[in-house]
Amino acid sequence: MFARARTIGFTLVSNLLKEHVQNVLEANFASLGQTRQRIEELEAQGHRIITGGQIGDDGWDIIDWRTSEILAAGGGGIEAYEAAAAELDPDGKFVHHDRILEDEDLTYVSSPELPDGLANAIEDWALAEDAEEVAEFIGWPVGKVEEYQAEI
Repeated sequence: MFARARTIGFTLVSNLLKEHVQNVLEANFASLGQTRQRIEELEAQGHRIITGGQIGDDGWDIIDWRTSEILAAGGGGIEAYEAAAAELDPDGKFVHHDRILEDEDLTYVSSPELPDGLANAIEDWALAEDAEEVAEFIGWPVGKVEEYQAEI
């Protein structure tokens, strides 16, 4: 009887963990959709999404987020970066990708049955681990897991 109770308990915990991983992936996917929509809105308004910034002590770069084209790069610290950005973007149409991500409403996926530390560890694993391993654990196709793990 004890072995049966232990098996039932293990199954319940396993199902809880699988459900939490699925919820994390679904929340990430929904967030990606919101970010993509925000980027499309900004681009429709004439903005250009950029990445890059400070590299090391003195270096910097400005990169087109959509094409990965390096628009400018150099040294001279933040002053040189700001001068290059102002020259490339006199109309103030550049929007840094990090700013879009900062404006997002991030969804924290919690489960009352899991301690926060464990929930966080599971989230980190679900979003960063090999898609095949995650897919095998939760029973999803690998392609779906890869799509739901994506970053924008």
